[in-house]
Amino acid sequence: MKPSLNDYLSIALAILAIFLCGYGIGFLLGERKGMKHHSHALPPAPSVQSASVASWEESTLSVIQDLIELNPEQLEIVKAEIAKSSARVRAARTDAFKAYAIEYRDLNKRLQPHLTFEQQEKLRAASPD
Repeated sequence: MKPSLNDYLSIALAILAIFLCGYGIGFLLGERKGMKHHSHALPPAPSVQSASVASWEESTLSVIQDLIELNPEQLEIVKAEIAKSSARVRAARTDAFKAYAIEYRDLNKRLQPHLTFEQQEKLRAASPD
């Protein structure tokens, strides 16, 4: 008996399904494995990131200067506006960092009653406070 087009399509769909299942399982296992290597500590404080802010200011100015030609007066205005934006970004980062720290502390407090003493100690040791 000669295979029909439906047989070939069924085989192709089965192979595709197997491939997609393998891809999905690999993705999920890779995600879990990657999560084990991440630290549970808070990110560095915004003051530590000041070098990246200065770099952002310089690169932003460079991009603007590459796009348009600025006279000296315009250049000073653009620099001032970039500095204002940078200050707002820094303030937002600081506020977010504070909110994150407060929420992390509150979460730890809410979890304490549900954990064993050993688990509580491990959680306290990982806490940024």
